[in-house]
Parts: sequence; C-alpha cells; structure tokens
Amino acid sequence: MLLTSIVAIALIGGCLLVHLWVLERLGRWVYRRRDELRHPLPIVLTTLFLAHLFEVFLYALGLSLLDWAGEGELTGAIVGGPGWFADHFYFSIASYTTLGIGDILPHGNIRILAGLEALNGLVLVAWSASFTYLIMERLWGRHGPDDKL
Repeated sequence: MLLTSIVAIALIGGCLLVHLWVLERLGRWVYRRRDELRHPLPIVLTTLFLAHLFEVFLYALGLSLLDWAGEGELTGAIVGGPGWFADHFYFSIASYTTLGIGDILPHGNIRILAGLEALNGLVLVAWSASFTYLIMERLWGRHGPDDKL
C-alpha cells in the first residue's frame, strides 16, 4: 500500500505541474502572437490534447509499475497478458476520462490509483475547458472570431 500511495501522490502532483506548465506556456504564446494568428484555437486544442495524452501515458506507466511490483493487476479483456503496457494505457484512458468501460478491471491496490486517476483527469479536463473558454473570450470578445481585436 505504501508504494501505491507514493506512486499516486507523485502522479497527481506531476500531472498537475505538467498541466500548469503547458497552460502557462500556451497562454503566453497565444497572447504574444494573437495578431499573427488567424485561428489559434486548433493549436490550443491540439496542444491540450497532447498534454492530456502525455498525462494518461504517465498514469499507464504508474499502473504498469504497480502491476509489475505485485500491487495489483488488470483482468478482463486484456490483450497481452499480465503487465502488458497497451492494456495499461487503454485502461488509463478509460479511467482518466472517467469513461469506465468495464471490460478491463483493476484488482488489488491499483484500484486506488485508478480511482484517483479518474478524479485527477476530471479536474484536468475541466481546467483545460476553462482555459479554452478564456482564450476564446479574450481573443473573440463580444464580437466573434472574424472581427479584429
């Protein structure tokens, strides 16, 4: 249980810091180039998508580590057997997005990490949505996307 707690705290903190870093850099970049960029939203959304994908990858690594260390395992519709990274990545996507398909189930202490990943993912996705709204509001204002600032 100690290893699971350490991994969970490291992943939650790490993902929050990664997300903060990406949002800070992205916000500064967009505002410095707002006169040059006709449509910055595809860049913003792609960058946020990649940030979330990286965070899912980090959680999949954590799940794989805990599986390898004997803290739990994934069962159900797994493709590659115990410890296979693709199964951990798929399960991580379902957990992070709170989709919870249910074809792969965690057993043991990794259930705690899966639940915390869902909570962390929910917060980070909401943070990205708020950031995107603020970018659109500041760039478009009340006039709409086609009017100049």
